[in-house]
Formats: sequence, structure tokens, C-alpha cells
Amino acid sequence: MTARRFFSLLLIFSFPLTTQAGVSSADLPGNLVWYMHADLVQMRSTESGGPLYKWFDDEVIVEINNEIGIDLSTEVDSVTAFSDRSDGTVIIVEGPLTKKSQDKLLALAMLESTVNRLESGGKEYYHIIEDGDDDSDDDDEDHERHSGNDPLDDFDGSAYFSFSIANKAIITSNENHMQELLESGGKVSGSQSHEGSMFVLTADRSFVQAGLRPDGMADGDDGDWESNIIRNTEQAALLISDSGGQIAVEAQIVSTDPAMAASIGSIVSGLISLQAFNSELDANLKSLIQNTRVKVKDNVLSVSTVIDPDLIVSVLDD
Repeated sequence: MTARRFFSLLLIFSFPLTTQAGVSSADLPGNLVWYMHADLVQMRSTESGGPLYKWFDDEVIVEINNEIGIDLSTEVDSVTAFSDRSDGTVIIVEGPLTKKSQDKLLALAMLESTVNRLESGGKEYYHIIEDGDDDSDDDDEDHERHSGNDPLDDFDGSAYFSFSIANKAIITSNENHMQELLESGGKVSGSQSHEGSMFVLTADRSFVQAGLRPDGMADGDDGDWESNIIRNTEQAALLISDSGGQIAVEAQIVSTDPAMAASIGSIVSGLISLQAFNSELDANLKSLIQNTRVKVKDNVLSVSTVIDPDLIVSVLDD
């Protein structure tokens, strides 16, 4: 499906992941289902990000450049993506994407789809409709399609995109959201500490920031432990960043119940302790496990560790 493939190609841009040092809750709207910010500039320019970026360059960037002639190493700086329940999914790619690359992306979209040129406030945008999709305007159907719960579903059959804002490519699943972003110059109205906002983990040199509300992800009335954890989790956040030449990874879970947070923390700590005495475990992995820290405060569980970047690359190469 062309719209789905178009979206997937843009997600490739963000895989490892503005010249700003990440995002905060002030940069994201409220009522989000999930968010992700990835920073290629920080990865290229830091000691810890260098080996990982080189792997990404060898395995992905070179191949994309050979296939479609777009050089991510020079044309993409960062990607911010998020979904909310009312407006669906938004992707903002920042960087000096050339006119030649814009034309190539537009040509890719036109291969198997109908592409309509539209305008809002003097700014051009495009509606890509997968051939064979009737793009029904029925409000209920549109709400189900663009629910924000699954980004691939949001772009299934239809998407809007624009290159009208300098150094930004904007992709949305909802036309009203596209028009709002064009009017604001691609700036997102953040929620900061407003009711319904998601928390964001930050660092001076962040590579990847992500968050999720797992509402509705548990399968039915299953009583298994995994489903119970999901049902009792309000939010989860992830941060991957540079820390003194190492890659720092931090995850936080906000539980609905302090007792659940304590229980999960005890299980994670127990698993770490067991693996620390595993004689068959690789020495580097054992060191990683031993450096993992688990903390519980009220209803918040935090798990953090630092990783040698070369270890990550070796795992990716295996």
C-alpha cells in the first residue's frame, strides 16, 4: 500500500534517532497516544553516537541513497512523530531536504496512488490517496481510520504531506491538522504541564525520546501478568542519550498503583540478579546487566543503564 510504504520510508529516517537538544513536554500537544523524537545531529556529533551512526550509515543510509538518491546524512537532521486520538498521526522531518529529493519523494508517492495538489493560506500541500481507496468522508469511518492508536493504520490509504515550510517535511493523517501546522509554520502547540500531557525524559545530548500510553493494548480480559502490567500502566517513556562517551538508556513507567510499580520493580531486580550469576553469559552483557539500576518511587518505576556503543554495534551485526 503506497501510503503505508511512504510512511514507512519516513520512519526509516528516524530509526537511530533540529539542532535543538531534544524535545520537552512544551513541544508536544496533549492527549497523545504516543510520541517519538530522534536526533541525527546529536548522534553524528557525539563520541558515543559515532559508532552507532557509522553502522546506520553503512547498513541503511548508503542503501537508501543508492536506491532513491536521498542522502540522509546531509538532508535529515531530526524526526518528531506523534499521534493523538482526535487528529491521528503527525510526522515532522527537519533538515535541508533538497528540491531534488522532494521531487523524488513526490514521484514515489505517485507510483501507485492519486496525488492531489491542495493549498491552505498560500502554502502548498498534497493529498495522497491509494488507488482503489474511496477515501470516504464519513466522520465515523475517518475517526476509526485516524484514531492515533496505530500509526500504520492512520496512513493506510490516505495521507497529507507538504514541503512548504522551510527545512521541514510535514506528514499528517488528518487534513485539518496539516492546515493548522502550515498556518503555524510547522510549530506544534505544546501542552507542557497541562492536564492530559505526557511526561518526557530529557538529557543534554539525547538521541531518541519516546513515550506511550498503553490504554487498550491489553488483550481482552486475559489475566496474565503482561496484560495486568499494561492495564495498570498510565504512561511509559524512554530516553537514549550520550553520557560521558557511553550510551545511557533510561525507561520510566508510571503505574496506576504504587503496589504494582513496586511489584514490577521487584521482578526486574530479581531477573537482573539471576542473570548476573549466569556463567554462560557474555562478559560484556554481564557488565551491562550489573550496571542496570532499578528504582521505585511511589507509582513510578525507573530502569537505567549505560552501554558501550561498540557493544550495541556488535549486537546489531550478529
